[in-house]
Amino acid sequence: MSMRSLIVLGLAAVTSVHAGSYLAPPTGDFLILSNAAGTVRVLDAKGLVLEKNLAYLPRIALADLSPAKLQALLETKTAYASLTGFASGHGTNAQGAVIERQLQTTWQQGPSLAGKIQTRLEILEDLRDYNNEIALLPGSLAAASQYAANEIPLNSRLTNRAATAVAAAAQVEVTERDRAGGPTAQVAEQQAQENYRELAVRVEKDNDQTMIANGQIAGANQQVADHLARCAALAARLATHGIKVSGAPPFAPIPLLTLQTEVDAERKTP
Repeated sequence: MSMRSLIVLGLAAVTSVHAGSYLAPPTGDFLILSNAAGTVRVLDAKGLVLEKNLAYLPRIALADLSPAKLQALLETKTAYASLTGFASGHGTNAQGAVIERQLQTTWQQGPSLAGKIQTRLEILEDLRDYNNEIALLPGSLAAASQYAANEIPLNSRLTNRAATAVAAAAQVEVTERDRAGGPTAQVAEQQAQENYRELAVRVEKDNDQTMIANGQIAGANQQVADHLARCAALAARLATHGIKVSGAPPFAPIPLLTLQTEVDAERKTP
């Protein structure tokens, strides 16, 4: 055999290996099970939902599916997309590559296909919730800061008017002691009482506004605390699966993830 023929055969062999290692994503969504059949509409940590004749069938737990049915499930495009992609408004970066490797390791260490799929879905849901909490945090921080800034002049006005009202109350007492001083003293007493009543009304309104502002601050601060607590809880739960994300500021949102390799390897397994 000539050298040229050997080169051609070698190239053909390489091409064949590469073609065999590529597995195209599924294109259909119809799934046939022993007790149900229909189009896959939802696959999440709670289970599988099929649609048949424009109606959704009762949710099916992944633990109720045999290994063969789970393999069939992997060949539906909805299930495949749910397991191999993580949509995010943040581009792929070094952190994304680390998390992808962690997810691959978690998948490979799964005791069964059902466990692998279940764990992957739980992790991806937690990652989405983690990103949502991080996205909401700046708005709550800004609201808390703005409410606190708005409260400063309200507190100052309340303090000043309260002091003025105290002085007006003292003036009422003075004029009451001079009540026997004739018509002029009585007019002074009446004016002092009217002035005090007017100031008291203003103080009450200012106090109401300040209490509202305090409530707004407390509410915004509670939202901030809730976001931080949920981020910490999600980080702790992800850590149990070997996924490491920050549980305290500064947070790094989870970027776009692609996870086809391990799922494609599972699809090749008989």
